[in-house]
Amino acid sequence: MEIIVSDADGFERHANSADLAIVLFTRSEIEAAAVGSAVERLMLLSDVEENVRRYEGRVALLFEGYDADPRSLVEIPECVAFFRAVDRQWSYWLHFLVARPDALNLAFLLLADVRPLSLDGARRTFAVNDPDQLANLLARLFASMNTLHTNYGVPEAVNRRRTDSVLQSLSQALT
Repeated sequence: MEIIVSDADGFERHANSADLAIVLFTRSEIEAAAVGSAVERLMLLSDVEENVRRYEGRVALLFEGYDADPRSLVEIPECVAFFRAVDRQWSYWLHFLVARPDALNLAFLLLADVRPLSLDGARRTFAVNDPDQLANLLARLFASMNTLHTNYGVPEAVNRRRTDSVLQSLSQALT
């Protein structure tokens, strides 16, 4: 697997040879609520048909600068506000995020109103306050994915495979 680190300006040079894209959100941009650069980087994935196809399920998120913070990212108001602001401008997470329970769960927990269930130990658990909000969030994110697929002529078989993969990962994350 080849991973290439690049900024938005160098992405096109490396996009065809990378197997995974890691979208980095820095602490400084999060705390400044400066979403423009993050949205620009994400749009490099969704605005080019080749990238839509290449990076299906091959994007990971990295929040830089919070390793020493004992809280989970979903407990940090600035991270939640930043991610929600990015999501208001770019919401194709279900198509691009690695279909792993931890990756998808993080996105959902950042976008939903949650409360802690257990903050003990290394595994912190949370519950969504309103099940209807979770259902609406899921419907909205699938609608975004479906729009992306329609716009780029992604075959129905790919859409079904991706939907099944996302639902399987989420069921593992929520159990």
